[in-house]
Amino acid sequence: MKRAIKALALLLAGFMLVTAGCGSAVTKSVGPDVSKLLEAPNTKADGGKIVLRLWTFHQAMEYHFWTWLAQQYEKDHPNIEIRIEYVSSDDYFSSTRLLSSFASGQGPDLFFVSSATIRRFADAGFLYPLTDLFTAKIRDDFYPAALDNVTVDQEIYAVPFEMELLGLFYNERMFSQHRLDPPETWEEMMRDAELLRTPDISGLTIETYDGVFKNFSWLPFLWQTGGNLLAEDGSRSALSGSQAVKMYGFFRDMVERGLLNLRPSRPTTDIGILANGETAMQVSGTWNIRMLETEFADQPIGVVPLPVPEGGQPATIAGGWKMAANRQSEHAEEAAKFVMWAFAGDPGIPLKWVSDVKFAYPPRKSVMEAGIQNYRKGLRVVFTDRVFGTEREEPQLPEEINRIFSDTIQEMLFGDIAPEAIVSKADKAIGNALAQP
Repeated sequence: MKRAIKALALLLAGFMLVTAGCGSAVTKSVGPDVSKLLEAPNTKADGGKIVLRLWTFHQAMEYHFWTWLAQQYEKDHPNIEIRIEYVSSDDYFSSTRLLSSFASGQGPDLFFVSSATIRRFADAGFLYPLTDLFTAKIRDDFYPAALDNVTVDQEIYAVPFEMELLGLFYNERMFSQHRLDPPETWEEMMRDAELLRTPDISGLTIETYDGVFKNFSWLPFLWQTGGNLLAEDGSRSALSGSQAVKMYGFFRDMVERGLLNLRPSRPTTDIGILANGETAMQVSGTWNIRMLETEFADQPIGVVPLPVPEGGQPATIAGGWKMAANRQSEHAEEAAKFVMWAFAGDPGIPLKWVSDVKFAYPPRKSVMEAGIQNYRKGLRVVFTDRVFGTEREEPQLPEEINRIFSDTIQEMLFGDIAPEAIVSKADKAIGNALAQP
């Protein structure tokens, strides 16, 4: 009980609250293919209204939230029409595809960025600065780390509206049948994967597809060893001399034993991989909780903190999307006003998102206080009491550094060079990248 009270106190105080980018649950497709959106868009509206196009990769309940939000805004702003346009996650998470839409002038007025992408869009000049719209009162309502996460070169470029954490989801029935407790250490995770795998069921699923969620999924395991990609001041690689090789060696061993799901049926943001019996354990995030409470309520799924290596420290990663306005848009100012109205105004709107639509922790004090009861039920309490407080925010890394880390994961999973060579190669690549003017 003391632990629960302490966790709630931390929630309300925002002691460790941060926000960063991750994924969203995937179900069935809604809306047109992105190729349709990249054609000259129809921005005309009846009655001379201003049309703001919002691109989203969200589906199901999450997609319907954006249509509801558009309708609410249009009621109060009769001169504005908000068009919600669906883009598949594969296209949305592809930096080249989304950036090319902006460069060609066909980009949306409103879109989402993550910690992994915000600097890229800011440097390209596609983010409308919101700094002047953040009054002292609004700033005070956001946790400092949340605003730091959307600030580039002293300018606030987006509004954060969620914080999500990674955990290890598992099939309770499988564990019970084998009289196993869910793993707390890497070694136990390997043992359980060995015991639970079958020709049709993998032992463990972690993201293997390229995209922002790949690095997001693997960074906590690197941090748990005491390793990191960059030194604290960002001036040099932190891989050399660290225990990073421990991570690459351990998971290479799991690959060689056939314990990892190297080609999952879908991106691991989707808990359906576990719920549909494809795997015994899955590394994924809090955004799946709402799906587990509704669509998969009959499935025996539990969650625990990410297992840690012997001598390592508990660590997860904080994620969450931020909404931004397109600086190149003909209606950039109107788009910026919508962003602030949606997630920097009435606490009821972001509260609906993080409690009714999905489960996430809000980056605003007022929203946190209004929704405190949402953190005390079902699987949510596991994140609140055991995971929250161990998070580190997803870093704003240069794209080249992100690519280097992603390549090391690819080599670990599908290559044949030794873990020590993977780390050495990455260490040199990071040094060379930082040395470029």
